[in-house]
Amino acid sequence: MKFSWDKIQTPFYCLAPMAGVSNSSFRLICRSFGADVVFSEMISADGIIYGSQKTIELMKFRPEERPYIVQIFGNEPIKMAEAIKFIEKNIEPDGIDINMGCPAKKVSSHGRGAALLKDFEQAKKIASTARRASKLPLSVKMRLGWEEFEIHEFVKDLEKIGIDALTIHARTKVQGFKGNPAWKAIRDVKRLVQVPVIGNGDVTSLEDDKKIREVTNCDGVMIGRGALGRPWLFREIKEEKVVNLSQDEIIAVIVRQLELTIQEYGSRKGLLEMRKFFSWYLKGFKRAKEMRNKLMQTNSIYEALNILQKK
Repeated sequence: MKFSWDKIQTPFYCLAPMAGVSNSSFRLICRSFGADVVFSEMISADGIIYGSQKTIELMKFRPEERPYIVQIFGNEPIKMAEAIKFIEKNIEPDGIDINMGCPAKKVSSHGRGAALLKDFEQAKKIASTARRASKLPLSVKMRLGWEEFEIHEFVKDLEKIGIDALTIHARTKVQGFKGNPAWKAIRDVKRLVQVPVIGNGDVTSLEDDKKIREVTNCDGVMIGRGALGRPWLFREIKEEKVVNLSQDEIIAVIVRQLELTIQEYGSRKGLLEMRKFFSWYLKGFKRAKEMRNKLMQTNSIYEALNILQKK
């Protein structure tokens, strides 16, 4: 059965597209804990157009990850359309997501990501061209605006273009990740459109999920930083009870992700890729500092497993 944003059971939960984090192995771990939809890392349209092998590798996924959405960023409609055509033909994901929310300077300073919220006409051209380029479900992830909440008319225009779902991070670009998210603004967007609206911003606990859904009436919730070191947050929310894994159980999760990452990247690169995850998972552990220091230095998968499993 083909994936469709309007047929997915609500509320649904998505793993956010996080650069350098949302790799195939982590996506699969999150799916195993109940994530309904997983997104790729941010993918550069230019990287696809210019044949970057690194960019193409970033989009690869395992069948067990489905439904899997590739998120793409860029600021030129034709390039975006061509990149989307390539993705549909060669990667075959379940959907495409256009990034209009990344606040990182290296992205927004070139008119991409959140910078598109300063130029709604260009953003609409990109959305319209992308819609014509692909039959896949097409969604957009954005912020509330550049400096203020100013996307009221824009979201209605995106719906008219044929965008199938909207993810709203409840902060402006200028806010970055600072300050409290304005969840009530997501509620306002939800009232303006008929397509599914996904709430995003500081959902790090079962209580946060209850609050964001109560305040916004959103169809789905996207979780990003809240899943770092705690991918079982998805299970916690689905089961509506706090999940306290033992240290041994957490180590089993780490080992499973390490194995998947080694399969994905090979031993050397896999261990390097896992270093940031080791730090997130080990917070609050006995011997956390000692374990972290050793794991950051080892280049041996056998040594890494020994460090993790040593009592």
